[in-house]
Amino acid sequence: MVTSLRIVLPVLSVVLCASFVLGKAAFMSKEEMIHNAEVIAVVEITAIDKTVTKGIDWTFAQKATAKVETLIKGKLPETVALYGDQDFICARCHFEVGKYLVFLKRDNTVYTGNNWQLSIRKITGAKVEWFDGDKTLEKSDALLADVLKEIPVIMAKAATPTTSK
Repeated sequence: MVTSLRIVLPVLSVVLCASFVLGKAAFMSKEEMIHNAEVIAVVEITAIDKTVTKGIDWTFAQKATAKVETLIKGKLPETVALYGDQDFICARCHFEVGKYLVFLKRDNTVYTGNNWQLSIRKITGAKVEWFDGDKTLEKSDALLADVLKEIPVIMAKAATPTTSK
């Protein structure tokens, strides 16, 4: 019995500790992503570089240089560095050269996506990868013009106080 406990207790301790350390990514809904974004913008990513940049929460391995085309929420300079490829295995922002609708937050002094890979939405022609409905994380193509109209409507809902009866 004592020998069994000497084996079982350390194994059980490792399993319990691992479950706390190996977290899962929590994804926000469309409304949460929009409300919690410090910045929402359409950007053109023109260059990708490797980096080792430490934020508060993560260390980033990718730096994307982006030209801001349309600013929807918040403030950004005309050209901005966006950081991705966080050292979190469950979810991360990964940038490629191209045009994107981005939802950003700051991690220390750097900008990164506020909702992992869901905060970096590829734009192709007049379409953007968007939520396939209100209550799902699945993506489908939507007209960029429609999405750009929808975002301020969702932002206004958060700004409108509700009255209780």
